[in-house]
Amino acid sequence: MNISTTIRNLMISASLVGLAQAQNNINWVEFHQDDSLLSGSSSTLLNDNQEKDYAWGDLDGDGWIDLVIVRKQPHTTSGRYPNVLLMNEGGVLTDRTVQYASSSDVGGDSGFLTPTNDRDVIVTDVNLDGWNDVVTCTTVSPGTPKHISHPRVYINLGNDGSGNWQGLRFENARIPNFGTFPNFCGVGFGDVTGDGYPDLYFAHYHQSADVDLNDRLLINDGNGAFNDESSSRMTAAMLDSSFGVSAVIADMNGDGVADIVKDTALGSTGASGPKLAISYNNPANEGQFNILQEPYFGAPYHANVGDLNNDGKLDIVLADDGADRYLINQGNDVFGKVNWSAAYSFNTDDGFGSNNIMADLDMDGWNDILICDVDVDIPSCSRRLHIYHNRGGAVGGTVSMHEESGSGFIGVRGLNSSKMTGTHDVAIFDIDRDGDNDLVIGRCTGTDLWINDTFTGGPGPIGTNYCTAVINSTGQGGSTTGFGSLIAANDDLSLTASNLPNGQFGYFIASATQGLIVGPGGASGDLCLSGAMGRFIQQVQNSGSNGEFSIAVDTTALPAPLNTAILPGSTWNFVAWYRDVVLGTPTSNFTDGLSITFQ
Repeated sequence: MNISTTIRNLMISASLVGLAQAQNNINWVEFHQDDSLLSGSSSTLLNDNQEKDYAWGDLDGDGWIDLVIVRKQPHTTSGRYPNVLLMNEGGVLTDRTVQYASSSDVGGDSGFLTPTNDRDVIVTDVNLDGWNDVVTCTTVSPGTPKHISHPRVYINLGNDGSGNWQGLRFENARIPNFGTFPNFCGVGFGDVTGDGYPDLYFAHYHQSADVDLNDRLLINDGNGAFNDESSSRMTAAMLDSSFGVSAVIADMNGDGVADIVKDTALGSTGASGPKLAISYNNPANEGQFNILQEPYFGAPYHANVGDLNNDGKLDIVLADDGADRYLINQGNDVFGKVNWSAAYSFNTDDGFGSNNIMADLDMDGWNDILICDVDVDIPSCSRRLHIYHNRGGAVGGTVSMHEESGSGFIGVRGLNSSKMTGTHDVAIFDIDRDGDNDLVIGRCTGTDLWINDTFTGGPGPIGTNYCTAVINSTGQGGSTTGFGSLIAANDDLSLTASNLPNGQFGYFIASATQGLIVGPGGASGDLCLSGAMGRFIQQVQNSGSNGEFSIAVDTTALPAPLNTAILPGSTWNFVAWYRDVVLGTPTSNFTDGLSITFQ
């Protein structure tokens, strides 16, 4: 075998076709439930049957991601409910609502403990003091005082003089008074004026003709308080809403200024009816919105944006009353509006959609999609969470989405059907700081916590590292790690390459023989293998934003030219080849070697 020629050809081929993603292993991602990592009152956590929405971020500056839960009555149920603050204390989400979120500047108000109908929540630093604050929006609260019926801003008080975190305080005056019946169901945040401070956009929910149906754009005054400048910055058509349940502030057309994406799910007062709408910010007069685009007409119940095909442009995912859909950003027209693809269908229709989230569950550099598809008015809460695996493809090309949570739950091990029904929202973040995304699932029957075992499932790490990797453009050498068991018949081996440059593709190589080939194919690194080598070229991966990629190894069939199974008593060696750019010059490199003796 001429590995130099092979690698050189693969480099050329990959450069031409973009990143190939062919990771279709049945064990795509695996979770295990561990509700012991939830610490708090069972009434507000494990057995909570109220509607739940999540936001997460590091609130106390300790490097662990915390979770905010806002709770609302189901539509046909009376009563308001307190919210919950879960602080991440070394991987345990602990209810600290009383200690850290019960302060208020309104007499008789108890912060999170004050019952409200909060439907959405965000975490962002509204006053740019280095501490994340919390903003909620409230729906279906007519006739109540302003501090209960309106959106609420909780200011992070930071640390005291001794380094002790002081928690969050509700400050009523930071949101203006909208009158007697504000009714918001979604909130987005981002800087629309270019001053660096996050502004807020609230999507209006109510359908009655006798109330104000307009969305609201609130501009940050530079101190974390907000002024209603909706009508002076946006047209009436842009603000028109009915059953608006989501809003996103993001630069959709790549012109350097933040636009606004929102949905109206049911009968709108506007002529176009239910729709997805984009209000484009004017780069020549930042903060003034001059173009309205309506690229989709259906019944979108929730909209979210993110890059699905890794081309650097923001795409849109819609949870719809019909089949859920996504739209691919194909660049701009001459007016600066995005040319959108057709609305691709997920071919799944459970009825009313809810929150949808884009996140990389398997850490392969491609955003996967989770859609909560439940209506709390329907008895039995039978509608369920949908998980779509982004199988990747050519960068900028079409998207291959495969539901890994359908019949038979292909690819999602551990998370079974009984644990996916009646899902209001999902929080996706690294609870235990092991490098992958875990799940908090808010359901009709309570709150479930699921730990991602994709790369750390089972015993591990396993194997012994050998040889020394040549330093890459990150200033360190690439490293190979193995997870799973040493028992070959278990077929649960996964390999991770880390300490890689971001956004570069690569693949693993296997051999029964260690060795040292210096700079094969003009590479800047050395290959620590010899003899017959099997290349996992059907599992080409991208290092993404965290500089690593992983694969699941089929131990029953190592790739050609080996064409063999891993047997008990055998030793196999693994390295990863990957692209790199050093001083502007494209090159390639290798990780160190990992040797594993199987049982």
